Amino acid sequence: MEFKLLGPLEVRDGAAPIAVAGRKQRALLARLLLDVNRTVATERLVDDLWGEDVPESAQKMVQIYVSQLRKILPDGMLRTQPPGYAIELDPAAIDFVRFEQLRLEGEAAHAAGNAALAAERFGSALALWRGDALGEFQEPFARAEAARLEQLYLACIEARIDADLDRGRHTELAAELELLVDRHPLREGLRAQQMLALYRAGRQSEALAAYHAFRARLAAELGLEPSARLRQLERRILRQDPDLEVDPPPPPASAAVPGVQYVSSGDLSIAYQVVGDGPIDLVLVHGWVCSFHPGWERPQIASFYTRLAGIGRLIQFDKRGTGLSDRVSGIAALEERMDDVRAVMDAVGSRRAVLLGISEGGPMVTLFAATYPERTAGIVLMGAYARRLWAPDYPIGTRPEDTWWHAADPEAWGLPMARRFVDERAPSLAGDDDAYRWYASYLVRGASPGAAVHLARMNAEIDVRHVLPSIHVPTLVLYREGEYLREPARYMGERIPGARIVALTGVDHLPWEGAQEEVLREIERFVELLDTEPERERVLATVLVIEADGTEEACDAVRVDVARFRGNELALTHDTLIATFDGPARAIRCASTLMDRARLHGRRARAGLHTGEYELGGDIRDLIPVSVATGLKERAESGEILVSSTVRDLVAGSGLVFSEHDEEPLRLAGLPQAWHVYAVAA
Repeated sequence: MEFKLLGPLEVRDGAAPIAVAGRKQRALLARLLLDVNRTVATERLVDDLWGEDVPESAQKMVQIYVSQLRKILPDGMLRTQPPGYAIELDPAAIDFVRFEQLRLEGEAAHAAGNAALAAERFGSALALWRGDALGEFQEPFARAEAARLEQLYLACIEARIDADLDRGRHTELAAELELLVDRHPLREGLRAQQMLALYRAGRQSEALAAYHAFRARLAAELGLEPSARLRQLERRILRQDPDLEVDPPPPPASAAVPGVQYVSSGDLSIAYQVVGDGPIDLVLVHGWVCSFHPGWERPQIASFYTRLAGIGRLIQFDKRGTGLSDRVSGIAALEERMDDVRAVMDAVGSRRAVLLGISEGGPMVTLFAATYPERTAGIVLMGAYARRLWAPDYPIGTRPEDTWWHAADPEAWGLPMARRFVDERAPSLAGDDDAYRWYASYLVRGASPGAAVHLARMNAEIDVRHVLPSIHVPTLVLYREGEYLREPARYMGERIPGARIVALTGVDHLPWEGAQEEVLREIERFVELLDTEPERERVLATVLVIEADGTEEACDAVRVDVARFRGNELALTHDTLIATFDGPARAIRCASTLMDRARLHGRRARAGLHTGEYELGGDIRDLIPVSVATGLKERAESGEILVSSTVRDLVAGSGLVFSEHDEEPLRLAGLPQAWHVYAVAA
């Protein structure tokens, strides 16, 4: 059994989560875990759970909570040991214990002069954090303990940065430290590291400016001067002390690493970077938890980025929930990731771009191209797939029981996962310990263990096969003849109209490993042949048809709701709405809002939704998606929202829940295709 406190409290038995209900019950479990294998007196538990506002029945309530916890924990784990209770288990089953062990291992490695191993250990420790430790609890013990753990977390960050500074990673650290200093402006250790990183990167004036900014803020807010250590660092920078320098590893054959910028997408901040100024924009969408910024450390990736920037202006970003972008609750759906692409393109003034999707980036790129053809000059799919898992009509997919995330082990995150990652996605590096260590650092900076598992499981739900025939922009599909996703990649190319499919030599899935020159040459040739202006005749959209008893006065309220969910009204009468949306999850949520409005006013309503391709400017009565959505609406009972299987397959990661409506697919006269029908759960 595994217990997690570095974020929301989680209890897992293998891959299965164990529910712990009740706030005080959860708080009691967390409190006992903090003193694992030690007895905590009942009186102490009462004080820690209630503070000064202690109810008369507090001790009895503790007994009740203990009894409830024993029902979900293994026999004998929660023991009564006068004068209180104790949790007895292997401390390594608790994430904060593993965190502390990894942190100490990192300190020992650094003291022994092994900065690379130290950075890997510190990175693995930091990857265990999933949010604010004990953040869900307001009890007295939690406030004090959370502050202690937060200080350990920040100390571990500083220790990892010290190790990376000793490895000569100052250039890439400067951008990271800018963000950290902004979040913790009065933390002197981070400011000293920022000054040193900037100085070593040849930015002496910025290093001194960072010192003066810290000194001014410290004086204004606390009435203090910087420590003697920081003042000494300023003097050493002024006189350009040669002892401040290190012998860095050979830099990649590229220009200085561009800085990281941010743009708002909804309520989140998305990290992005722009490299070069070529005649056409290239938006690179990485796969899984891969983050753009650490890639500059590895010569192969830096070379790949630099060559792309020579073809066009390279725009990179970290998907929400990964890398330097804001974390999210759960995992983002494809349409939310499309929103992030649009936000980044708008921020850099990109009207139209070629989208390059690697692996899991492929499904999002194809959906974007079908939905926004006017903003897509072309797409390049590298080792991508339309569906990940096996299905009766998709035998090339992976069986669920054969996936690593089927029974994921959080302790395998870091170096063990890096070995699996490299052996599967870059077999030419198999057995290369340096590559394993670097990719371990790469992965832990991309996502936490939990986020990586959730993202992998969300990717397994993706199915954009229905979208492929709707892509009408130039498409290049690349894969290597020996890579593990060659069949899914070829499947995509064979179903996208006019796609050019190129099988390259090699076994590596990661395009920058192995013979990257072949990959880059094909991309360059593809871009050179592109047209400069879009042909926007057909688009992919989700159509909502909803019928409700109503009045003409209700139309204004309906229009407000449609606009709020970015819908486009095609037709509206007192009892029927037909609207299109650029994302199926938004369309479903709009339908739910309209249904709630109808129920509130005592009106009957039913709705149908389908995602499909239609021709702009065509007669609404001839649009196939409208016909399908209407057919679903007609099948719905009052109060029901029915969707086609296409809609359900496109909302992976949205949190929406469906039930199969009936066994009879929806068939329309004159159309060969049939659609399975699902009901949106209330």
